[in-house]
Amino acid sequence: MRLGNKRYVVGALFGLVAVAAVACGGGSEDDDAPAPGAPIAPTVAPQVPQPTQPAVAPTPTPSAGAASVAPAPTAAPAATQLPTSDEGLFTWAIEDVDQGTKPALALTGDGTPYVAYMLEAQDGFVKNAVRAGSSWDIETLARGYFYGPLDLAIGPDDVAHIAYHDHQDSRFDPVKGDAVYAVFKDGKWTVDAVFDEGHDGWDNRITVDAQGRPHMSAVDPEDFGGQGVEYYYQDDSGAWTVETIGSGPLTYKYATSVAVDPQGGPHITYYDQKNNDLAFASRSGSGWDIAAIDTEGDTGLFSSLVIGQDGTYHVSYLRKTGTSSGVVKYATRPAGGGDWTIREVDTLDDLAFGFAGARNITSLVLDSEGNPWVAYSDEGTLRLAAWDGSQWNIDTVVDAGSRPLGQLVSLKLDGQDQPHIAYFEVTSTGGPLAGIVKYAKGTPRSS
Repeated sequence: MRLGNKRYVVGALFGLVAVAAVACGGGSEDDDAPAPGAPIAPTVAPQVPQPTQPAVAPTPTPSAGAASVAPAPTAAPAATQLPTSDEGLFTWAIEDVDQGTKPALALTGDGTPYVAYMLEAQDGFVKNAVRAGSSWDIETLARGYFYGPLDLAIGPDDVAHIAYHDHQDSRFDPVKGDAVYAVFKDGKWTVDAVFDEGHDGWDNRITVDAQGRPHMSAVDPEDFGGQGVEYYYQDDSGAWTVETIGSGPLTYKYATSVAVDPQGGPHITYYDQKNNDLAFASRSGSGWDIAAIDTEGDTGLFSSLVIGQDGTYHVSYLRKTGTSSGVVKYATRPAGGGDWTIREVDTLDDLAFGFAGARNITSLVLDSEGNPWVAYSDEGTLRLAAWDGSQWNIDTVVDAGSRPLGQLVSLKLDGQDQPHIAYFEVTSTGGPLAGIVKYAKGTPRSS
């Protein structure tokens, strides 16, 4: 169906650099982690209404193709030789990065990891850590009141880009709050508030096209009178274009994901909680076309969208099956169109939903052969599933000990197809959400 959209251009506003006080918004779940070396007064988590979820499924447009369930992805890529071992696929080296929550990870061309993360509090921060030898170089981008999750992308020119939500006030205000974009150039971070009419920038994701231009997706939530999913694009002059894609009013908490195809066209996946479906939006010359990928049950939460170099679409996401359980799923569609092929990856049984619950629990990447790899997590475990051409090979990265996991994962592969993962452990939910940001690198075991 073709849906109308709002479109307007806002001028680029640069100049809020590192350590700038940008008032942003508190937590994806509860709220914050204590700032390293400095006590922070607890904040009271705002009361946010929970969404209602009527179960009426939309009809996919013929061009998008109807979803189908099949035993293997369409046009399965060549098999990657993964080791087989009772002990797992990889040996994992895991280390602490810093105190904080909701990290996102990206790699430069030579495999150097960047990890962006935040503290959600009225006296919070956004930071970035870069691996330097055996330690991390950490820099504060901004201090203020922020809400997560945030996202991080590194373009083909090795320039790092970060997106997050600037809450701007200690109270919930429908006319305050913006998507924020930060870029690292010439040895410094520059922060750009992408001004919008509403309270947008929630559940944001960012990607970078072949020309190094950023594209973002986020939600302007119905909780504050917003119109749902928005798309943000910066042109070569630095000006931002912001569009509502036509999703209709939605709340936040369920993630969005954005990717650009080989022709430069943007695409967004999100959870349509009005119909309990995984929705797929593609921009055409005259607007946005939206169709359902998967309509089976309560599905499409926490999606991660990737488009291959051949134009093939890949999406990981969760189907909710109970108050604390779900099925991780994967959908793919050829570049030329046709039906979506859908299969189950694994199950999760220790999920916590709601304002203080799961965020971005799936993360999808493609290896050098074009095969999908999916990392996913609940409070008890973090796993990695790698497709070898005929089946999923599943490895347990972390089993939670005394601290629950933060139900958020960010996965990337380096040039040798070695996995790098960022996640966090929860240390406190008694007020601000507190945690420790963790980094894991996998080395293949011998076959």
